[in-house]
Amino acid sequence: MRAWLVALGIALAGVGAIAVRVVLAGNAALAAGDAAITGARGPEPAEAIAAWERAARWYLPFAPHVDAAYDRLEAVGSLAAARAIRGAALATGTHEAARRRADAIIAATLAADPRGATAIPAAERAAWHTARLATDPGTHAPLAIAGIVLWLAGLAILVARGLDGAGRLVRRPALVGAALTAIGLLGWAAGLYNA
Repeated sequence: MRAWLVALGIALAGVGAIAVRVVLAGNAALAAGDAAITGARGPEPAEAIAAWERAARWYLPFAPHVDAAYDRLEAVGSLAAARAIRGAALATGTHEAARRRADAIIAATLAADPRGATAIPAAERAAWHTARLATDPGTHAPLAIAGIVLWLAGLAILVARGLDGAGRLVRRPALVGAALTAIGLLGWAAGLYNA
């Protein structure tokens, strides 16, 4: 029983550490975007948009920096901001309504581009772009979440079954726990990298 409490404590500490990291990084990115838009050198919208997109990508359910980043991006209303909203929403698999609004801005802007096929009516061009944007390329968030679950399961096995009563490693459960932990960390990192 004591080993499971230790494993639970390690799992909770791991999840807590990840949550703290996400919130700190998200708030820092949000602040960087705010500083870029109100900077002493004058507003730098491209830097602000990039920073706010990073803040939106540091997703954690109920974290206030995420919604604040989407609100700032939507307030800008430019093509670059709409693309940032779309990218963050696809990466995290959240904020579908914001993504649809951004897709509408992107489609309308691309349809109005004078370098486009001007023989085709603007409404048809907008519908074509809207249809292309509606296809969801998928998200890598499930890979990151599965990686975290495997990582924590590996730690739990390592602590609960990988040590005997004297604190010595029990070869097979220790190897399984270490392997699951390593695979989980790789999956988590791959999910975050591809987001």
